[in-house]
Amino acid sequence: MIKVVCLALFMSFVTANIEIKVHDCGSVDAHINSITVQQCEKEPCIVHKGEDYTVLVNFTATRTIQEAHNHLHGGLGFLQVPFPLNPENACGKNVPCPIEAGKTYLYNNTMTCPDFAPSLRVAAKWEIKDENNKDIFCFATALQIVS
Repeated sequence: MIKVVCLALFMSFVTANIEIKVHDCGSVDAHINSITVQQCEKEPCIVHKGEDYTVLVNFTATRTIQEAHNHLHGGLGFLQVPFPLNPENACGKNVPCPIEAGKTYLYNNTMTCPDFAPSLRVAAKWEIKDENNKDIFCFATALQIVS
């Protein structure tokens, strides 16, 4: 079942963030409470090659998880193209591990849009997977990549 979650609305002097729609695309071991994409000024988010973007996901774990791994794909029709996230291991830098059932966490990841990314609109699918390659949480949203 696809649930619609909204990004929190934040304003600051340096960045603007808007409320955009994202879709839960298979969260298994967590409930997504909120998602914020910083440096996003309108929907779809305009993503500039070579610039940094920060994703904040507030989630509550529904079971204890030992490992967490970052996965990002850009959808072009039926084709899912992986975008490298560094580090691949989300434990420590993005979220503390182990992740304990019933606790609420803030996942924080800043990534740079690769210079090699094509300039086009993509359906981004962001997954955090456990030690068994199951989605802890997953969300999707539209991005417009520009030079």
